[in-house]
Amino acid sequence: MITVHRGFSSYSVDDLDAAEAFYRDVLGLRVGRTPMGLELDVTGGAPVFVYPKGGAHQPASHTVLNLVVPDVAAAAADLHAAGVELVRYPGFAQDADGVVRSGDPRQGPTIGWFRDPARNVVALIEE
Repeated sequence: MITVHRGFSSYSVDDLDAAEAFYRDVLGLRVGRTPMGLELDVTGGAPVFVYPKGGAHQPASHTVLNLVVPDVAAAAADLHAAGVELVRYPGFAQDADGVVRSGDPRQGPTIGWFRDPARNVVALIEE
């Protein structure tokens, strides 16, 4: 068995300044600069690390970050006001705002997805 002191998630972006502005100014997260990249405080304890990869960056083909919010529709409206649209995926019954509402938590959460400036997918999940 291994001893773990802490864990964290990480993913790359192509423009660290754009990512910092987006996560700080659009999403309202606390963002810290480190010599290697950004630390996003999304949980009040365990940071998410975002690092620059410049021209070698490829957006992840999966959701890189899940943000649990009290109201996905309200969060989607705030993003829309900031010029960020939710991603529409085939096979999901999304409403006019791009939110998936199953109505039954056993069939999945109320959720919506959007892309950060580096085209990585971030999810909004209703608490």
